[in-house]
Amino acid sequence: MVDFDKLILVKDENMERTDDKNDLMTEQMFGIPLFGRSEVELLDWLTKEIDIVRKQPVWVATVNPEFVMNASKDRDFLEMLKRRTTVNVIDGVGLIWALKVQKGFLPIRVGWEILRGKHRENLITGADLVDKMCQLAEEKKKSVYFFGGWGDRARRTAEYFLKKYPKLKVVGYKDENFDYQTEADFLFVARGMKKQEIWIDKSLDKLKVKVVMGVGRSFDYYSGELKRAPSKIRKMGLEWLYSLFKEPKRWKRQLALPKFIVKVLFQSRG
Repeated sequence: MVDFDKLILVKDENMERTDDKNDLMTEQMFGIPLFGRSEVELLDWLTKEIDIVRKQPVWVATVNPEFVMNASKDRDFLEMLKRRTTVNVIDGVGLIWALKVQKGFLPIRVGWEILRGKHRENLITGADLVDKMCQLAEEKKKSVYFFGGWGDRARRTAEYFLKKYPKLKVVGYKDENFDYQTEADFLFVARGMKKQEIWIDKSLDKLKVKVVMGVGRSFDYYSGELKRAPSKIRKMGLEWLYSLFKEPKRWKRQLALPKFIVKVLFQSRG
């Protein structure tokens, strides 16, 4: 567990509170700015940001190769990730690999190194980040709200985190028809990749929350509906393959990864 009272304060002046997105994003992939720093640095920044009054919530997007491929075909989605989100974290070793290749690393060599657990310092997976944010909320006496998912998965996810963090302040959960009068420090939105980002984009000016994040399938995992890949598989970056094995019907969506690899290799050759 992270001790948020002992987080190392980030000395880089770019990590101070800023309204300029370019000051937070240190990497870029096909036009999408990315937060090329560690999870500890992100949480440290959020710890300070949560107590600052803003006109709009901090919007954290968890970007993976599927995001990138969708943005390459959808200009509006690309512009959303460029101009509307606050922080785009690197969620997936596919992006870690691509950023290394983009900088001149040999594709096969860096791929093998990633499988062996290297180059993970800037990897921030969405499902893990939900957990860390709930831990942060409990320790800092902040509130959370769970919105989306299918059926009662939002409720079951709330129950999971209440059991794990007994002092966590859960102000509500709902699968649909969000009440815009709801006030919370952290809002987790699980409506599926892109759909949740479109919902957040349209709702951003109406939300009375401090931080909002689209969390994809995280409610599936924490509600117990879907078993997450074992830690060894996740460390190798093969969680996508495990998910495909468990749910073969998702094969069309997983085609985004090989297409992404081809796109990266084509670009790297100039």
